[in-house]
Amino acid sequence: MVVSRSRRSLSVLSATLLLLSVAGIAVAAPIEPGQSAPVVGVQSGRCLDVSGSGNGTQAQLWDCTGATSQTWTYTSSKQLMVHGNKCLDANGRGTSNGTAVIIWDCHGGTNQQWNVNANGTISGVQSGLCLDANGAGTANGTRLILWSCHGGTNQQWNSPTTPPPT
Repeated sequence: MVVSRSRRSLSVLSATLLLLSVAGIAVAAPIEPGQSAPVVGVQSGRCLDVSGSGNGTQAQLWDCTGATSQTWTYTSSKQLMVHGNKCLDANGRGTSNGTAVIIWDCHGGTNQQWNVNANGTISGVQSGLCLDANGAGTANGTRLILWSCHGGTNQQWNSPTTPPPT
């Protein structure tokens, strides 16, 4: 009996994922509502992070450490929440390229609501712009901004199914 190419590919993929999960290696997955986990940039391999917990703190990329400043909860109301009561926010309700992405007290405004898209991008409900690593940067401290969605890897995000070691 001849096994189809797609069936064989599916078998190889399944076996690979099983090996990775048994080995304890984090496997990237989409961001799901109710999930509390790091949000990881595809291009950089670094985490969505904030260096403080005050209103106006700039979102940035940083090495994934498992810190609370890197543990985000995607709520059923489309908010990305950190530190229990701070939400990822388009600064000043901005809707133009280059708008800073910060944290602010959660208030339910559309500038704090985010669509997690099938292509791995995260776009603002109010602006339609994507969460973007400024200048396609990959270094620690790279600022996160809003930018027109182009689907580049500096605009793609995922979440490991197992958290990094602390």
